[in-house]
Amino acid sequence: MGLLQVQLKGCGTGPSGDHGDRDVEPRRATLLLFEPSAARPLIRSAMIVGRIQLILPTGQQPSAAGAIESAMSLAQITKANVTASVARSHATLLAHWLVREYAHLPVAEFNAEAAAEAQSLRQQLEDAGQSAGVSVRLVEILNGLADGERAVVMAARTHDFSVLGLPDFDASSRHLAEQLLFDSGRPLLALPLSRPFHLRLDTIAIAWDHSEPASRVLSAALPLIKQAKRVVVFSVLGARKFPRAEAAQDAAEYLQSHGVDATWEMLESEDRARGRFIMEAAIERGAGLLVMGAYATLPAQEYLLGGVTVSVLNEPLLPVLMSN
Repeated sequence: MGLLQVQLKGCGTGPSGDHGDRDVEPRRATLLLFEPSAARPLIRSAMIVGRIQLILPTGQQPSAAGAIESAMSLAQITKANVTASVARSHATLLAHWLVREYAHLPVAEFNAEAAAEAQSLRQQLEDAGQSAGVSVRLVEILNGLADGERAVVMAARTHDFSVLGLPDFDASSRHLAEQLLFDSGRPLLALPLSRPFHLRLDTIAIAWDHSEPASRVLSAALPLIKQAKRVVVFSVLGARKFPRAEAAQDAAEYLQSHGVDATWEMLESEDRARGRFIMEAAIERGAGLLVMGAYATLPAQEYLLGGVTVSVLNEPLLPVLMSN
């Protein structure tokens, strides 16, 4: 892995409902804050993945310490450089005198809190990088309240995948995850912030349903899958209409053609909460990472029927790499 990008999104960002500027670059400029003098070269023979974007929203509870630790662990394993892009929200007042009269102090307090938390996250990243022996480069991006998600999604398009910590049942974080899955064209690594976790690549579980999203994420995850000592591919009967019962065997044989020693299983579950069943199956097999497709059915159907992706995004039990 050559370069790891870390994106910090300010608190209070709302849904980016405007899709008219889908391919327009973020409006805010970047400011270089810190660059180590002994940065690693960008091109190395040991490169596994080129660039990763870690997204750390300010104002998020629980804290981002687990996500930062995971990023540094990935950087160590893959010999990556880290680029920390701190996107800080900054609210502005409307020109009307009444708004300026009564909203001045709340807006000033909001901006001060956002700036202080962004500074704290920058310090955590710098300290973590020094402790792990990982080269960290910090960049600050100022965003208005409606700009944060758009900037994050646009940046994700030029990274191999994005990393986002998800607290349980946090609507704002889930919305950002969905924006990344649908609009970035890149996989998303979701981290379970509401419970202790440790991102490991020694054992990887792959939930295979023969869908297009599953195929995309399987291909994108190959560089990480090749680092694993043990890979288990499993399919859940009844989750989709498979061409034949040995669907998981097809995926395992594909991985074997890439030199991966993969095994396969067919699992049965009558439980409609298949997302939790799949995550628990991965944990039972000792996996430190689950790889799966996202939103193989329409999002509306997922919400109405309690689909797998919604279940995972609402309450992740372990690190999950997914793609749409």
